[in-house]
Amino acid sequence: MPRRVIPFPPMLNALALCLLLSGPARPATPAPDKVVWNPVPNVLFRIDSKPAKLWTMYHAGKDKKEKRFLLQLGARYLMIDTQLRLITEYDPASFEKKDKGYEMTRDEKALKVLASEDWILRDVGTSFLIHLRLKDEGRLLEIQLPKMPDFRNVLW
Repeated sequence: MPRRVIPFPPMLNALALCLLLSGPARPATPAPDKVVWNPVPNVLFRIDSKPAKLWTMYHAGKDKKEKRFLLQLGARYLMIDTQLRLITEYDPASFEKKDKGYEMTRDEKALKVLASEDWILRDVGTSFLIHLRLKDEGRLLEIQLPKMPDFRNVLW
């Protein structure tokens, strides 16, 4: 049986040559998956019904629902998850200062989980109240996070 040769168009020849000369495709090295914590303004924080002295509250930059918060209390870093009702403590070395906030890798492991009880999560009008007790330390934490007013239904 005679073999029939199909001519290869010159344009495809040039394309094949370019692909061969470009070399092997390099796999993209994924950037480390990081969480950026930005400060939350106008937060009220109390420990045992008294104002705390050295503290700052942060929220994750891409967390739209704001269910996780980072509380820097002196040299301690406590992550408060309002959905799971869980408080975890992190090593201060796992955070890097970035502008006004902090940055940490997403897969960072917590040092320990703090036992907590008496959780109250409530919308109190102009703010959102988080009220809880740390079992082992016997401390009562109260956080009031301001809410943005909803002007969608206001008639002008």
